[in-house]
Amino acid sequence: MSVPAQETSGRLCILLPVHNRRATTVRCVEMLRAQTRRDFRLVLVDDGSSDGTAAAVQAVWPAVEIVTGRGDWWWAGSLQQGCRHLARNGVAGDDVVLLLNDDIVIGPEFLAQALAEFSSLPDTLLLARQVDAQTGADIDFGGGLHADLRELRFTAARDPAQINCLPTRGLFLRWRDLGRVGGFRPEWLPHYLSDYEFTLRAAARGLALRVARTATLGVSLAQSGRSLADVGAESWWRRLTLALSPRFKDNPRTWSAFVWLAVPPARKPYLWLKIWIHFLVVTVGGFARPARRD
Repeated sequence: MSVPAQETSGRLCILLPVHNRRATTVRCVEMLRAQTRRDFRLVLVDDGSSDGTAAAVQAVWPAVEIVTGRGDWWWAGSLQQGCRHLARNGVAGDDVVLLLNDDIVIGPEFLAQALAEFSSLPDTLLLARQVDAQTGADIDFGGGLHADLRELRFTAARDPAQINCLPTRGLFLRWRDLGRVGGFRPEWLPHYLSDYEFTLRAAARGLALRVARTATLGVSLAQSGRSLADVGAESWWRRLTLALSPRFKDNPRTWSAFVWLAVPPARKPYLWLKIWIHFLVVTVGGFARPARRD
């Protein structure tokens, strides 16, 4: 994605994709309104909500910029549409873009803490430290991820030097670096794994991936997406139908697309075979899949 002519400098732009979670989204915007650092630009990417989400947000934050979809953008498409909105309406190379989910919990110092740390980190993508919103305990990827692309395995990084992959929930990056990475690829990865592919590409293009020391973001794990393990009791046809939806983490088409985009060529055939054999066994056989880190 090319970076257009610039108009402003150093501003924070928050991209908030949402779909039919009005109460959750409004709570998120209220937490943003309570920040000690309030000089930000909020872009609500409302992908086809039918529950009045956009109007409710506008009542809380009248200056919100709203981008409206029809419900088929999903996560990566919504982020890409948000980026296009910024490009059309003026953004500077050193403006900071925050990619944010609405099902999070943040304290009033969150933005101030993150931006203070981020200001001294050039050529970097900075992820807010992730904790369980209910317990406050660090979650698996709270310290960043190491992706072993030969085996398609994601594990918690043992130290910062090992991080080559991050989620996009609470991710800070500069507009010029977003252009350097090239944006998202919703035509290949509309929802799940789009964040992993994007941050792996960022690392491959020389950007550092880091996790914040102080800025903490609570994750509502109960609202995360579904996997095949969640539908094991249903009929095999129902499991098959659900598992091929973009909203399922275990969708083999999603994993196959990720392999195409991110994995070394020599390993692609082996991993594709492994993905589809596993999918058929789990879906038709009804066996629960072991928990995967994501």
